[in-house]
Amino acid sequence: MVNSFRVNSLMVRKPINSLFSMLALTLLLLANTAVAGTLTASVDRKQITENDSFRLFLRYDEQIGFGQPDLTALKKDFRVINQQRANQFRSMNGKTVSFTEWTLMLSPLRTGTLIIPSVEFDGQRSQEIQVTVKALSQSVKDQIAKEFFFDIEVDNTSTYVQAQVIYTEKLYYSVNHEDATLSEFKVTDAHVMPLGEVRQYNTNINGQRMGVYERRFAIFAEESGEMVIPGQKFSANIVNSYNRWSRGRPVTVVAEPIRIKVKSTPVNYPQAPWLPSPQIKISDRWSKPYNEWQVGEPVTRTIMINAQGLSGSQLPELSLPEVKGVKYYPDQSEHNDKTDNQGIQGFLQQSLAIVPTQSGRVTIPEMRIPWWNLDTNRLEYAILPTQTVIVAAPENAVAIGSSQSTNTPSSTLSDSTN
Repeated sequence: MVNSFRVNSLMVRKPINSLFSMLALTLLLLANTAVAGTLTASVDRKQITENDSFRLFLRYDEQIGFGQPDLTALKKDFRVINQQRANQFRSMNGKTVSFTEWTLMLSPLRTGTLIIPSVEFDGQRSQEIQVTVKALSQSVKDQIAKEFFFDIEVDNTSTYVQAQVIYTEKLYYSVNHEDATLSEFKVTDAHVMPLGEVRQYNTNINGQRMGVYERRFAIFAEESGEMVIPGQKFSANIVNSYNRWSRGRPVTVVAEPIRIKVKSTPVNYPQAPWLPSPQIKISDRWSKPYNEWQVGEPVTRTIMINAQGLSGSQLPELSLPEVKGVKYYPDQSEHNDKTDNQGIQGFLQQSLAIVPTQSGRVTIPEMRIPWWNLDTNRLEYAILPTQTVIVAAPENAVAIGSSQSTNTPSSTLSDSTN
């Protein structure tokens, strides 16, 4: 195509030739800008113990033959243990997606809240990621001489019924093994939600390299009283490296059970769905500005609730008070969940059409959702404030009024003449 263009361009005058060349170069630059890839970052864990290893994934949505992201800023707080690159082709919804992904095995250089900085490649930058690096627990230090041992942590040993408890279980090992199994995680009179798959990684304790199996769960007690998390069981066969025909040496490790005090709903909580959470936010959006409402024209109001430590199914749909001058037509609500560093986040999105039935001032009353703040241990309300709207008359009414106003003086003039 380029050769054909050059041959044809020789047949025209030089100024036009230069103009075409500049145009082609501009289009080429614009095309390169349009197809520039994006660089995104993600990690397999955001809660890390000192000297642990974890994975950072850098994904560039184009195929790259050579080159790599600039890791200079990353090395300030993290050690890069190893790095791999892979070109991927995937079919999604009938479309082929290709990208390049770098997988970096990292280890933190210090404890505390660390930031994985924005990484640059080919003029694109990834987003920052915050991770929390905790000091090694005394329990692990005391058991370092063992071949296998559990280290278990819960974020609360006293909580409220239906409130989230984060359970983190780590099984450390220092010897090669096979046929590893962990017992199924169950808690009586509680709802359990896994927070991701079982993770396997390495750490370094006092110069000794150890492997770790980690799994995390969100637990919601369904009854007040004492909730007992059973001691979990790990089984495996230790490999005999000197005899390949040996079945290995069986080993079993059982963790200590954990007991959690579960309090009932506070007596000062109102007659409403019980919502224990560290944070609940409510917001809304309208399909039309308040100054564009008109009789008979529907307006969609979408209400969003976001709750930390609650599933979407725990969030109640809102009952809307009757308001003079409007009619409500509720739409289907959506309940969703996602897991993150704090466990479960629940989402509720509720939409409804509002049709004004009369012109003038209409007041949409405030909406109040009671919830129990687990951080402050007190009752709070998520509030959508009162909204006052001036509704315009329908267009046909305005047109009729204008027509009558125009015809009246003409009739009066005719009578005066007579």
